[in-house]
Amino acid sequence: MTDYTWDRKRKGVKVAVLMSGGVDSSVAASLLHQMGYNLLGITLRLFDETLVPPAKAASAEQSIRDAKSVSEGFGFPHQVLDLRQQFRDLVVEPYQDTYLAGATPNPCVHCNPTIKWGMILNRGLGVSVDRIATGHYARIILGKGGPRLEKAKDLSKDQSYVLWGLNRSWLMRTLLPLGKWTKAEIRNEASRLGLDVADKPESQEACFIDGHYVSHLLEMRKTELARIGEGPIVDKAGKQVGMHQGYYRYTIGQRRGLNISDGHGPYFVIDVKPESNTVVIGANADLEHGGCLVQQVNWLSFRPPVEPMTCTVKIRYNDTGGPAIVNPPDSNGNITIRFIQPRRAVTPGQSAVWYRGKTLWGGGNIERALEVGEARP
Repeated sequence: MTDYTWDRKRKGVKVAVLMSGGVDSSVAASLLHQMGYNLLGITLRLFDETLVPPAKAASAEQSIRDAKSVSEGFGFPHQVLDLRQQFRDLVVEPYQDTYLAGATPNPCVHCNPTIKWGMILNRGLGVSVDRIATGHYARIILGKGGPRLEKAKDLSKDQSYVLWGLNRSWLMRTLLPLGKWTKAEIRNEASRLGLDVADKPESQEACFIDGHYVSHLLEMRKTELARIGEGPIVDKAGKQVGMHQGYYRYTIGQRRGLNISDGHGPYFVIDVKPESNTVVIGANADLEHGGCLVQQVNWLSFRPPVEPMTCTVKIRYNDTGGPAIVNPPDSNGNITIRFIQPRRAVTPGQSAVWYRGKTLWGGGNIERALEVGEARP
């Protein structure tokens, strides 16, 4: 096995390095520049600044300036690509739709294959390059069966989870310079290089919202949400125990905002039913599930199993993962995952991502949770 990150001959290899204006992508660009690649710095303009709070718009413009400054400092060209329409159609509106469907989205998971890799490598924007590079913390390894995606050296920063949707053929055209680095080492390298972004804080939210997602929905889908109005909060037996201001305000596992004080709590959201504008609550134990059904599956590094196989499954980005059994795909390509031990708060709309050791085997969207002991559907 070899680390498939670098070409032997680099001078003539043109690389589109995606630069957000942050420390990670800036250092990634610097490392590639030092290696002799022919770089084109690209910053994506993704959302209409008039539709976000002024502070968010100002931050986006500053990020473009920061990326351009880094590119100019190292002497390679920089370009801003306007993808606002594509981003709205492929990421923002599906993000909103997912909440209105009673599920919980992860926009980064869908932005990577549709916007970043998809738009650049498919040449839909007229950008002709040999490779694409990003500041994601993950590694690409070349083995006997071809390339595969692996976790980063710095497991606390590993971002392989959000890359499960990439086309496997793209791995051979992708450079991930930060895979062998820790975050602390990247900060130190940025300081050594004298980059102005060395101490720039990281964003902790979706790039197109500022604050809580509900505020974003209320602003962008005002008419639809006004029609939803109040609805009941019910227990597992269907008994009404309270009222809420709209089901879209609640996600699986949520405890805050229920405002139920009957002396039998604490209570948690265990189901959201948009068709009846109903929120179902239960005890913490009711959040334990035995598995999940997964759709839109992508087998990134290895082929699908022909019989049930044990692996490690993450059910959300910050999940450390747990042992599970991945079953062969059904006739529609969907799979059933069975947890070895029950897992808490399996949430439709989130991604299930399964690993064999450090290698990301595949991933997909969670369609629904399976109860402990529930027969395979």
